[in-house]
Amino acid sequence: MAAQGDFVERRDGQSQERKVFLIRGTDLEVGGESISSEWTTDSEAEQALQAQQGSRGLLEEKQNRKKRKKRAWRLKYLLPRPESDSDSSSSRASSSTSSDTSSSTDGGQIGSFKRQRQQVQQQWNLIKGKASNFSPPSESPPLLSSDCGDRQRLAERFEPERHRRGELYWFDAPKKYRGFALAPAFLRQDEIEAIAAAAKHSSVKEINDRKGYLAFKHRVWRFELQLRSLYPELYARLMALMRSADEAQWQRLSKSKKVYPEVEYIEYDVDEMGEPCFIEPHVDNKSAVTMVAMLSAPDAYVGGRSCFRRAAGSRGHREVTLQKGDVVLFRGEKLVHWITPVTAGRRVILQIELSRV
Repeated sequence: MAAQGDFVERRDGQSQERKVFLIRGTDLEVGGESISSEWTTDSEAEQALQAQQGSRGLLEEKQNRKKRKKRAWRLKYLLPRPESDSDSSSSRASSSTSSDTSSSTDGGQIGSFKRQRQQVQQQWNLIKGKASNFSPPSESPPLLSSDCGDRQRLAERFEPERHRRGELYWFDAPKKYRGFALAPAFLRQDEIEAIAAAAKHSSVKEINDRKGYLAFKHRVWRFELQLRSLYPELYARLMALMRSADEAQWQRLSKSKKVYPEVEYIEYDVDEMGEPCFIEPHVDNKSAVTMVAMLSAPDAYVGGRSCFRRAAGSRGHREVTLQKGDVVLFRGEKLVHWITPVTAGRRVILQIELSRV
C-alpha cells in the first residue's frame, strides 16, 4: 500500500510538542503513537522494510550455517539422518509452502489449520452448491444453529451454552479459541451512520489485499484513520469492546507487544456483483481479535449468515444470524469462519482486526 500521509509536529495549549499523522490531501489527523507502517511515509516504510529484511537475512544465514555444519558432521561419520531432524525439516517445508493457508508458524499449528480448513471446506462446498435454493425466511431464524443433517438434533448436540458475562453473550467451547461472543444491538443507528460516513470519506480507497488462494466475492474499503479522526469516541468504544472480550476469554492482547487495528467496510452487493457474494472458510492472518458488526437490516439481503467451526465433535458447524447493530467477536487467527452466500440484496458489515503485524 502506498503511503497515506506524513508525521507532523503540533503544539498544544501548553506549548508542548506532539507528533500527529496527517492524511494527505485532507485536514484529518490522528495521534502518531499507534500508526501502522502501512500508513507512514514512503521513506520510513522503506527503512523499516530494509531493517526487517536485513535481520531476516542474518537469521537465515545463521540457520543455513548450522544445517551445513550438521550435514558435514553426518557425512564424516556416515550417520543416518535422525528422524527428529527429518520431521522438523518437513515441518519447515510445510511452513514455506502453506504460509498463506495458516495464521501461525508455531510448532504443529500449520498441520492443524490445514486439517481444519479441509474439514470445513467439505461443508462449504455443500452450502455453496445450494446457494441458488436459498429463499427469504418466513420468520427470524434461530440465533445459533447448525445446518448439516437434522438441524434440530445437531443444534442440541453441538451448540455450547450461551453465558452472559458483562455486556457480552459468550458461546463457549472446550478450547477457548473456538469460543466467540455476541454483543446484541451494540451499535446505535447514529453510530452506524457515522461508520458509513467515515468509510465513504473522499480520502478512503478501496483495497484488494485478500490472499490469492481465498475465494470471495465482495468489496472492501480500509478506513481506520478516517474513523479515528472523525469519530474518536466511537472508535474508542469499539476498541474498548474488543479489549473487554479479549480479557474475558483469550488474554492475547496483553501478550502482544503491539497490535494495529485494521478497520474495513465490506459490502456484499448482489446487484452490483451480478452473482451471489460470499467468502469461503478461512482464518484472519495474525489477528489476535476480530470483530464483525452488522450494518444492514435483516430484510435488506437474503443468506449471508456468519458461520464458525464447530465447538466440539467431528460434524456440524455454528451459525449466527446478526441483526442490525449486533457485534460478534472471536479469535480471527485461530477460529475458522466464513459467510454463506448472499443471494439477494446488499449486506454491509464493519470488520476490525487487531493485527499483530
